[in-house]
Amino acid sequence: MKTGKKLSVKSLFAITLCLLMLVVSACSNSSSSEGGNEKDAEGNYKDNLTISVANLTEVKNGNMDNEFHKFWEDKFNIKWDYNYIDWDSWGEKLRLWINSGDLPDVAVWNYVHGDAINNIDQGLFYKFPDDWKERWPNVAAAYKLTGLGDKLEELTGGTYVLPRPIYFENKPADPLTNQIGVIALRKDWAEAVGFELKDAYTTSELNQFAELVKEKDPGKVGNKLVPLSYNAADAMTNIIMPNSVHAMTDVPFYKGEDGKFHWGPADPETLTGLKLMQKAYKDGLLNPEFYTWKNNEGQNNFKVTGTAAVTSLGGLASYRQGLDSDMRKNLGVDSDDLVHTAIVLGDDGKYRNMEQANFWSALIFNPNISDEKFERIMDLIDYSATKEGQLLINMGFEGKDWKYDDNKELVNLLPEGTTLEDKYPARFEGLYLLGDDFSVVNPAIKKDYRDRAVELFQEKAKLGTESKSLAPYDWDVNLYDSKAKSQASFDYQNEYANLILKGGDLEANWKEWVNSKMSLVQPYLDELNEKF
Repeated sequence: MKTGKKLSVKSLFAITLCLLMLVVSACSNSSSSEGGNEKDAEGNYKDNLTISVANLTEVKNGNMDNEFHKFWEDKFNIKWDYNYIDWDSWGEKLRLWINSGDLPDVAVWNYVHGDAINNIDQGLFYKFPDDWKERWPNVAAAYKLTGLGDKLEELTGGTYVLPRPIYFENKPADPLTNQIGVIALRKDWAEAVGFELKDAYTTSELNQFAELVKEKDPGKVGNKLVPLSYNAADAMTNIIMPNSVHAMTDVPFYKGEDGKFHWGPADPETLTGLKLMQKAYKDGLLNPEFYTWKNNEGQNNFKVTGTAAVTSLGGLASYRQGLDSDMRKNLGVDSDDLVHTAIVLGDDGKYRNMEQANFWSALIFNPNISDEKFERIMDLIDYSATKEGQLLINMGFEGKDWKYDDNKELVNLLPEGTTLEDKYPARFEGLYLLGDDFSVVNPAIKKDYRDRAVELFQEKAKLGTESKSLAPYDWDVNLYDSKAKSQASFDYQNEYANLILKGGDLEANWKEWVNSKMSLVQPYLDELNEKF
């Protein structure tokens, strides 16, 4: 076979150099177009990407087929492969997806620190590029305010998780308390039975109101009446927590004034809360099957059937707006005439709650996600964290759903009683910033509701600071993880429900329960005392 002339060393070097320059040029072009996310002359993405996402927003009956979703899909040239997660199976489903390698491209995850570290160590989460904060500055600014982001970087040497900030620009109070611990009660029934309207009630005062309503039935609802419409979690939040903050699932282990760690469920204050809860149950103030209720079943008696005197609401203005909307739809009433919101105190008059770390849940990415998909998602959430993006997510389209008035104030244009969710269902594109932040200023939410929400947040901060009864968020303890900690984790809301339902003497049952758990609790207490 005929062969060509041999290349000289000089020629080989020249060819190699040319090839190297071509590679460098290609890499440079790829970098400038963000890893294959090339845009046309108008700034539009050239390639359509199908991106799988998992979230808690329920998408059904074609409710993604609207102008809102079309805007995001067109702007970022994407098609969503959506995976709905039910609240009750959230943790389990994500755990299965993560461990089996079936995690969607991006998912909202109920952050568990020990699982996060293990998953990062095993390579089950995507590692962000080192320059991500420069490339997506709006995400980076919000991420920094969570506190958790920086802590995780210290522990892992990189970014693998995006904690989702609760507040970005509109923090309502300092210190920030958890938004739980706010109730709604029927003020028309309170007036009818001669019960005083106040900003704060002790747990016993609320029980007294429920007893008056049960006795006099001012709403004429008969045997459908549910005086205290709480599920097991609500009962823990609004009866036990106000009396014993460390009885809660989030902060059961704490350092006492003696410098040693304690287990809150074993505190005498927890027994106080349990006694109040049991009394409410035995007196018929709680529904006989309250402990079986899921999600909104407690609230539905208040806002759907109108048969409850008190329900757990939470402290966000958006919750109050939603309550109003539901009562208008289901009961045909103006809730302003019927609803009073307040915070719940312990029977000693002190306000107890947890200091709120500024994050809830997190975004995680499939470890094998392509650069193109990762960057497209990050482009989307970076835009969602801008003022323009936040206005779109929380208010809709300018000129159609809202406008600026002559004083440059935001004005809602939606018809009275209509919410943005009614018009554009399943608005899950707000993947990163939580709606709590914008709800403080959102004119689509009635100003009275926004003002009241901020007022109660500030009252919680004031009362909790004065009585030194807030549970501080201890990063070291909260982020510490071990086998002993996992073994000392319990489903407290159900444990407490079982205790108050059990026959015999409650105090004896509680002591027996505490003792039964100590074989698991004490090793973790010993570990905490040794380490911290």
